[in-house]
Amino acid sequence: MPNSFKKTLFWDVEQVDEKANSKFIIERVLNFGDENDFQQALKLYGNQEIINVILESRNLNKKSRVFWCQYFNLDPNKCSIRQSTTKQSLFWKR
Repeated sequence: MPNSFKKTLFWDVEQVDEKANSKFIIERVLNFGDENDFQQALKLYGNQEIINVILESRNLNKKSRVFWCQYFNLDPNKCSIRQSTTKQSLFWKR
């Protein structure tokens, strides 16, 4: 577990490597962290890595994604996750 973040962010895991699991840590901080957690993430990973996670992650909830896109002044079109219409469950096919 990363020592620089609140333990409650990683309640469901025993160990997380700050380097190898950077995307997972950033997602947790962006979804559930407070200002101190965010400042630690900025120091540890930098703006660009956090922005990359915002743009690529499918694990950010919608409210967090909108907030962080506005915070970093990102293009709203790049921030929205588009769902594929070509992949449909077999349940819906007749």
